[in-house]
Amino acid sequence: MRKLLLIMVLALLVGAASIWLLQQGSGYVLIAFADISVEMSLWVATAIYLLLTGLLVWLLLALRWLLAAGGIRQWWADRRNNKHINKTAQGLLLFADQDWQKASAVLLESADRSSMPMVNLIFAARAAAENQEIDTARKLLERLKLNYPKARFLADKALAELWIITEEFEQAKQLLQLLHREKPSDTAVLRLLIDTYRLQLNWVAAQKLLYDIRRYGALNKDDFLLLETEVYSQLIAGFVADPELNQFEQQNQLAELWELLPRPLRKRPEIVARYADALARVNAREKLQPLLSKALNHTWHPDLVERFGLLETVTPEKQLVAAEKWLSSHGDDADLLLALGRICRRLGFKGKARDYFNSAVALEPCPQSYLELADILRDMDDHKGSANACRRGLEVGLASADEQSI
Repeated sequence: MRKLLLIMVLALLVGAASIWLLQQGSGYVLIAFADISVEMSLWVATAIYLLLTGLLVWLLLALRWLLAAGGIRQWWADRRNNKHINKTAQGLLLFADQDWQKASAVLLESADRSSMPMVNLIFAARAAAENQEIDTARKLLERLKLNYPKARFLADKALAELWIITEEFEQAKQLLQLLHREKPSDTAVLRLLIDTYRLQLNWVAAQKLLYDIRRYGALNKDDFLLLETEVYSQLIAGFVADPELNQFEQQNQLAELWELLPRPLRKRPEIVARYADALARVNAREKLQPLLSKALNHTWHPDLVERFGLLETVTPEKQLVAAEKWLSSHGDDADLLLALGRICRRLGFKGKARDYFNSAVALEPCPQSYLELADILRDMDDHKGSANACRRGLEVGLASADEQSI
């Protein structure tokens, strides 16, 4: 309110002063140029001067704006920037189209003047790697790290991928372990690191990494389950008991490994099959029949059926009774019939074993079933039938090999 009152007072004073000056006399200004002369009052000249001065100042400011950030200069910069953005977009499209050579060339062409040079360089390096230009890719990644330190982590991830591509797994592992310690939640590093462990067959290290992979969601649920199954399956398959331990201690050593497995995995047939093999290696055969029977009652699987049929127990009669119970629900399963034939043969039930083997080859002819049939027929002194079964088994095996080679 005070400012407004002050402005009004100043305006009145300026107006009063102007009127007083006008009353003192208007004066005049004469401008002569060649034959032209212009005469006007002082006040008109002053008004024209102020008007022209204001117009000149406005023109200078407008010109400055045009030549600076808001005008021609900015327009030119935007035009040039859009050109390089279009080049980058073109390179990325070529990358998506898997035209690796052109993609690398186009991305490099606009890298220095691009508004996102890190994108240009990282994808140019990836394109070069896909085009088997590994040395070029490495140089581009080193250039990226040198010129743009903030992109070091990204460049090192790409470099680790190059180590994996060239099968230099130890270098890849060391670099990825450093990156993982620096940023444990980076899902790309976790995926690259678990792939490196798998390629190195380092299942112990892979098992330790499973927790972080699950915690940070590096894989979706289905893929994680497949990975988890593979890791624990390989751990059990590669289990070698300490030879300095006695048999009981070796079995405990295997039991400790089994306890490491998440409970849902202990029901997966591929895991149970590997565990059964490991139990056999530490002479814990008394645990095999209950293990396989329980697993087959839960999930029917050919690997488990095969191991049940090959299992030699001290009570084969109970083994036969357990297997024949499955006939009611799996009577058309050739693997079960083959397993029953093997159990009967160990029991000395030659006729029954022959019948099961015949039923197995009728359902699903395979070399193994024909070989078992040939052996039992030879035991029964049917040498002609045994030779015929061997011939049929050989024919089936050759036909299967030809199909796989096509």
